[in-house]
Amino acid sequence: MKFLNSKLAVILFSALPLFAQTQPPSGQTQPQSGQAQPQSGPRPKSQKESEALQKVLQAQQSGNWDAEIQAINYVLENFADTEYKTLLLNMAVDAAQNKGDYPQTIAFGEQAVQADPNNITARVTMAEDIAQHTRENDLDKETSLKKVEDYANKALDLLKNASSPPAGMNPAAWPDTKKLLTSQCYDALGQVASLRKNYAAAITQFKTAVDADPSNSVALARLAKAYVDNKQYDEGIATADKVLALPDAPQAVKNFAQQQKDIATKAKAAK
Repeated sequence: MKFLNSKLAVILFSALPLFAQTQPPSGQTQPQSGQAQPQSGPRPKSQKESEALQKVLQAQQSGNWDAEIQAINYVLENFADTEYKTLLLNMAVDAAQNKGDYPQTIAFGEQAVQADPNNITARVTMAEDIAQHTRENDLDKETSLKKVEDYANKALDLLKNASSPPAGMNPAAWPDTKKLLTSQCYDALGQVASLRKNYAAAITQFKTAVDADPSNSVALARLAKAYVDNKQYDEGIATADKVLALPDAPQAVKNFAQQQKDIATKAKAAK
């Protein structure tokens, strides 16, 4: 089962600045004292770049992920000095994830980290996605799990020292986003521990994820499973009930929690 958490994307893209040409029209001087000053942050360097960026935003807003990725690639290939490179690569990661293209998600994520080693959101996305796509019998399981640990732990280090939000994000949204990103890092580390069958460690990681962001119903559902895997059936049932009681939890997450509750109830009765 793949858990989709769109909360971060909603926060990021609701804060995405409108791509507008900010250069003064031909013949017009820079604003005088008392006039509105240009906004800080990235800006297009030409009208053509502005138009190309508008196409990215239009595709993103329409939910056409393939068109968005195509538009992003066009900007990156034709405007090598764009100030939007980091933001565009983050958008490409999200678009690839939205269309369910795991290899493309990781490929864009790696590009994003290469372009900006302090890119927190790309690291968190890759930690979560690699963890979710790693299976117990994969021949390269341990290699994948080490990648998850590297991305998640580095992201946690960056988050501890991050006083300002990534480029393009509304500062007012940063505190809640920071909690979510922290929670997702611990959630990924919990999946690593579960795949190694270290269920006690998984419980600790998932509990930390929930403490960081109580709204993370995915981490709470995985905590229920970790309890069940560790044969702590009462705790598993109680945790599953918490998921089922959450009004905003996706139905897929509630279904998963119900499955864990059923397993725990049956195992407890068989004792």
